[in-house]
Amino acid sequence: MATERLEPLGLSPRAWGVLSTLVESGPLTQIQLATATATDRTAMVYLLDELERQGLVERMPNPGDRRSYLIHLTPQGTQTQRKAAAELATQADTLLKPLAAAERRQLVDLLTRIADHWDELNSGGAAKGGVRPAQALQALKNLADAAEHEGPRPPAGKRGSRPR
Repeated sequence: MATERLEPLGLSPRAWGVLSTLVESGPLTQIQLATATATDRTAMVYLLDELERQGLVERMPNPGDRRSYLIHLTPQGTQTQRKAAAELATQADTLLKPLAAAERRQLVDLLTRIADHWDELNSGGAAKGGVRPAQALQALKNLADAAEHEGPRPPAGKRGSRPR
C-alpha cells in the first residue's frame, strides 16, 4: 500500500526512509544514515546517487571530518518528503479506520515498545546514541489524536459489517 503512494513521487520505501530520517535528524554522514535506516552501506551509495540525481539530497563536505560528506535535504527533498508523509498519513488513516482513538494510541504504544526492544537487541543492550526514525509512529499518534477529536466510534458489533 505504501509503495502505491510513494511511486508517483519517484520514491521507494527505502528512499522515503532516508528522506524522513534526514527530516528528523538533520544532516548525517552516509554511514550514520545507513545505520539509522538499517541499509547496507553499498546500497546506501546507490540510493543516495539516485536521490541526488532527483535533486532531493546533496552531499556536502563534513566540516568535522574531511574524509566524509554530510547528506543534506534540498528544498525539493523537503517538499517531496512532506507530500509523501501526507499521502502515507491518508493511507494509514484508511487502514486504521476500524480502530477507535484509544485503540490507535494502544497500537502506537505497542509498536513503540517493539521498536525500542529491537533497538536494544541491535545495540547489545547498550543505549544507542544514533538516530531512531520515529516519524511513522508519530504519524500514527497524530491519527489517533485526530480520531479522538472526531468523537466516539460505535462498538465493533454495531458497525456495519461486511462478509469476509
